[in-house]
Amino acid sequence: MPAQSPEGPKRAAPAAPMIDPLPAGDVSLGVAVAADGGPGSSSTVTARRAGGLRDMALQVDPDTVGTKAALQHLAKAVNIAFQTDYGENYLEAVYQAAIVRNGEIRVVHKEYFGFGDTWFGQFGRLIRSLQLTLEGPDPGSPEGQKRIAEKGPATIRGLLNLLARKLDLVAEYEDRVPAYVEQMFDRLEASGIINGWDRNDWNIGTTRVGLDIRIAPRSPGEGK
Repeated sequence: MPAQSPEGPKRAAPAAPMIDPLPAGDVSLGVAVAADGGPGSSSTVTARRAGGLRDMALQVDPDTVGTKAALQHLAKAVNIAFQTDYGENYLEAVYQAAIVRNGEIRVVHKEYFGFGDTWFGQFGRLIRSLQLTLEGPDPGSPEGQKRIAEKGPATIRGLLNLLARKLDLVAEYEDRVPAYVEQMFDRLEASGIINGWDRNDWNIGTTRVGLDIRIAPRSPGEGK
């Protein structure tokens, strides 16, 4: 009779955990197998658990949490959208970050980042706006920046385009910005990142000089 090994009989290797296939609607969520699950832990780590983004439910209804908290939550949601491509439109290409300033949210265009609200800051914005105009048509928009990068500066066309835009002869990028912002917040609410979003509660526009986005709560009694 053969002698047994002092370590005792060999044990079979544990079977790998079985992962059920995801339904077709959950493919975009993404899963990963947990490296070391412990007692009571799940065998998968979803993007929600890993990133903590979905179902944050940041309340953005001013009537529920107050104007100050609603502004802070909306600004946080905008920054999350820019970092995770929730906007899915042209906003992420030209805007840097959202901040709360003077009772409103200011989403700063990358070409005007760093300019303050002082007189010198506004003058700096004006100078930068003129510099951009000399580069080509609608230089603050993603389409304009792409055109300039591909075809080079076009000073005369830039000046003519500026005149046509200010006379409302051609469409401006800032005319589409409010719709882009509303689309972004709609997606954020559908994803569970924000809660209580109602576009009728907010005024969305752009600054007079530069293309910063302004998001301000509507005053009581203001038409919706």
